[in-house]
Formats: sequence, structure tokens, C-alpha cells
Amino acid sequence: MKREAICEGEFLRLRSERNANGVWEWVQVKNYKKSVVVLPITKDGKVLLEKQYRYPVRDYVIGLPSGLVEDGENVEDCARRELEEETGYVAGDLKFLFSGYLCPGLTNMVTYYFYAPNVIKKGKMNLEPLEDIEIIEVPIDDIFNFLMKSKLKFEVNILSLLEAISFL
Repeated sequence: MKREAICEGEFLRLRSERNANGVWEWVQVKNYKKSVVVLPITKDGKVLLEKQYRYPVRDYVIGLPSGLVEDGENVEDCARRELEEETGYVAGDLKFLFSGYLCPGLTNMVTYYFYAPNVIKKGKMNLEPLEDIEIIEVPIDDIFNFLMKSKLKFEVNILSLLEAISFL
């Protein structure tokens, strides 16, 4: 088996792995092996969604607060940081739900999923220069209807997290 880097940019590296059966190409996020996604719900039962511009699809997509775990950073600390930076809300209680691969045919990154009930608005959003995010508050009882009727595509992990919290 031969593993090699085909090309790389500032943040990504395209890799290939050759064996007797052929070649598999995949993407490695340089300097990051973990990411987090947070499902935040306000005290009055509203899910905080993000309408965020995503460059690969050249459109806005509905998603959840998420981000990359810094080297040496605890995944829960990262989840709290990303929630506050992207929404201005903080979580008192933060429940780890599960971890897994978001797209194992394309990348080796492990994603950790959290549930943040009763989040509280603390301050302003603190976005990175390329982040274009608008917060949308949707009553949890209307979330499926909202997503299905939205003209925007949404990250499907929202549905998985909503199902996961139904078991709590």
C-alpha cells in the first residue's frame, strides 16, 4: 500500500492510497483531525440555526454551529467556543451525544456532536473573516416543517441530532 500527497493548499491536502485493487483519493484537513457540531436550543424552545454561505456549493445553507478542534483543545471546550463565536449564545449544560465520521469516503475527520439545552444570549457573534452567518430561531415543534419547506438546502446532520435528543 502506498500513500502519498497529490497536492495541497493552505488548509487541505489531497491524498491517494494505492494498493493491488486500485487507487482511493481522499481529503485531509491539515492540522485538524476533529470537528464539533452543536444543537443549541433556547430556554423558550427555539432551535438556533445558522444560514451560512458555503463556498463549495456557492449558496447559503442551513446548518448548526460547528467548527474545527484546535490542537490540544478539548472537544467540549471547542463546542462551547464555536457556539459562542458563531451565535453569541452560551451553554450552561452541554451534553455529548455521539461521535462519528461525517463523510468517511472523503475524509478521516471525526466529528463530535453536542446538545446544548437552555442556551442564553451573552453577546455579539465573533465571526472569522470568511464566515457569513445569520442566526435563525425556529420553534422546535416547527423545525421539521421549516426545514422541509425551506428554499435553502440544509445540513442533514440536523435531523440526526434532533432524533438523538428525542432519546434524552
